[in-house]
Amino acid sequence: MIPKSSKNQSYESLSTTDVAKKQEDRMSSWVQYINFLLQERKNIEQKLDKMGKAELVAFDRQIIEACQQSLRGFDAWFTDFSIMEKMDRELVRDIAKNLLRIGFSLLEYDRDVTKLWQDTQLVEWQKKAESESKKGGNDILI
Repeated sequence: MIPKSSKNQSYESLSTTDVAKKQEDRMSSWVQYINFLLQERKNIEQKLDKMGKAELVAFDRQIIEACQQSLRGFDAWFTDFSIMEKMDRELVRDIAKNLLRIGFSLLEYDRDVTKLWQDTQLVEWQKKAESESKKGGNDILI
């Protein structure tokens, strides 16, 4: 085995320090972005009524991306043994309770809006089938 020179060791330490600094900067930026969104929530909610459809879609995509990033962060914690080893049980439980509350709330909303969209589509398909039936004189069963 070839011993590492002190020059290489300091380079490796610097490299590790740089990586840690970049991770800290990313987390800090992420927290700042979340704080901005939370501070602007009321203002954003007021703007929603005035937004056009394209603006709403773009905004929805931004919120979805922010939520996905948040979930990826939690997932990264839960899949990193060194983090899980240091995190106390109460914090892990608190995160689980909140993810459960948020997750089930999202699933309930997903179910409701999916059902609403499905019902809207069904009415549209029925109207189209009736229109085609009248044109062609064929009965279509739905």
